Amino acid sequence: MDEQAVSDSEKIPQDNSQLSHQTSADYYKEWLLGQNYMIDGLHCSLIMVQTDNVLFNVASCQKSSTYFPRLEALASQLSHWDQPQISTLHSDGSSSETFALLYPVQSNDLSLPNQRPIALVAIALQANSQEALQKAMASLQWSTAGLEIINYQHRFDALNFEQKCTSDRVNILARVLSEPNYTAAAIGLVTELATLFNCDRVSLGEYHNHHTTLKYLSHNTQFGKKMNLVRAIEQVMDESIDQDRPIRFPQTENNKSALTLAHKALSGLQGDACILSIPVYSDHKVTGAIVLETSPACPFTDQQVALCQSIISLISPSLNDKRQNDLSLWQKAVDSWKTQFKRLTGPNYPGRKLAALLLVVLSLFFTFATGTYRLSTQARIESSAQRAIVAPYDGYIESTHARAGDTVNSGDTLISLDDRDLRLEKLKWLSEQAKLNRQYQEAMAFRDRAKINIITAQLQQAEAQLELVNSQLMRANLTAPFDGLVISGDLDQRLGSSVTKGEVLLSVSELDEYRIKMLVPENRIADIQPGQEGTVHLSALPETPFNFTLSKITPLTEALDGSTYFIVEGEILSDTSLIQPGMEGIGKIIVDERNLLGIWLRETREWLQLKLWAWWG
Repeated sequence: MDEQAVSDSEKIPQDNSQLSHQTSADYYKEWLLGQNYMIDGLHCSLIMVQTDNVLFNVASCQKSSTYFPRLEALASQLSHWDQPQISTLHSDGSSSETFALLYPVQSNDLSLPNQRPIALVAIALQANSQEALQKAMASLQWSTAGLEIINYQHRFDALNFEQKCTSDRVNILARVLSEPNYTAAAIGLVTELATLFNCDRVSLGEYHNHHTTLKYLSHNTQFGKKMNLVRAIEQVMDESIDQDRPIRFPQTENNKSALTLAHKALSGLQGDACILSIPVYSDHKVTGAIVLETSPACPFTDQQVALCQSIISLISPSLNDKRQNDLSLWQKAVDSWKTQFKRLTGPNYPGRKLAALLLVVLSLFFTFATGTYRLSTQARIESSAQRAIVAPYDGYIESTHARAGDTVNSGDTLISLDDRDLRLEKLKWLSEQAKLNRQYQEAMAFRDRAKINIITAQLQQAEAQLELVNSQLMRANLTAPFDGLVISGDLDQRLGSSVTKGEVLLSVSELDEYRIKMLVPENRIADIQPGQEGTVHLSALPETPFNFTLSKITPLTEALDGSTYFIVEGEILSDTSLIQPGMEGIGKIIVDERNLLGIWLRETREWLQLKLWAWWG
């Protein structure tokens, strides 16, 4: 068979995992050309190589052969088979027929994610015997080792490229992290990108208020704000951010849909330079853009665009953290407030919105809601009138007829004192009076005026002493001054014991006539006015409320637990049949209607007022 020219290879997709090197295409062409010399009767041939788990036609030989279309269709149809296949392409009844021989090349690398063929060799040859087909199959089997070698080389090159990309990412990240502030980190980033991609200039801008402002240029620390170049770069950044995608100019097949008016203008301004613009994001929000410019002789490849995107995605969180740390406290507070406001008014964050709504409702409620202001006091029940039963003279207790808790009527004998000494003394003064009367008669008989005057004085003295004894005898039986209740005193254990004059023996209070003694804190006494009403709950009768009205505010105070209290009195309006003197409880005085929040926070507000007055008053 005469040697035929090898046809041009099919277009190889431009990707890290694809066979895009021109040397690989040349190798496949040379390999197919070599098969023309090794296999007799070969009409045409082709090689399909796996890229992204799909077999693509990368080289073909004798493409003008009439058998080539059928061979290519058969190879595409059987590309998923993993065993050699032989199919008849043409048979005219003679001993010599045309066959399609398809041989899949398998990889021996078990680390690959799948075991699909790495290549498929398809040839159309004319054979007149089974031995010729077996010889052609054996020749292909020995020759495919070269295809496995080039496949290993491609995988090795891809691995080295990925490792180099990873190393570049880590190096740039380390450079950014090592800088002390945001400005140094941003300048370091654009300088490293310019060096890595051999760019004439790399620009970094910040996005605020729907406009990008150029901030940093590689190899430059200062630049004019009104330069045409600066405005052109900022327009390129805005164009990339508006379209939310990286834009490369001149455009490629994958980038033809992008709008590139600003890119075209910047390229023309820089002598047809190649432009690459990439938006910068942080926390799902655009924060700026990066523009790379290089010479027309070295346009940006797909691999470079992907690497640049990955570097920017890796660096942007660290760069944004440095920018936030360099802000003043005031700017941080404003940014934080704006963020919280956007979360509150924007979508999502239903918990914040519910909490804000609840806060507004509570604020309105406590602003306008009012309630009854009740002043809490310590209360004690006392009788309205109380009489003390005291010893009228020094003597001894003969008998008792009442003790604490007994109800007595007016005139009832409560205590009887021993009156024997008084009766003897009464006899003494009666005899003394009789004696003086005889002496007085004798003096009258002798008309002794001086003696009459002396005896008259002695008689008056004896009568006074006798009258005193009689009054003491009358008070020997102590009686109840009115109907009432004995509230103190128990003399049953003191029968026969002595008492001294003026000693309190019993206390009697009036029945059903009580008053409430309440202790009001000194900082609340200004709220109290006579005539205010309230309710008291006694510890002995907690389920029964007793209504009262304030009758008197006394100027007396009482110190209790380190605090000073004013004493106020109240009259009970409810039934007092269950009440006993001495009961204690809690009284609530109704003052007026006030704002609820003012009622609850009054003590705190007054405490703060006093402290402020003490510090700065």
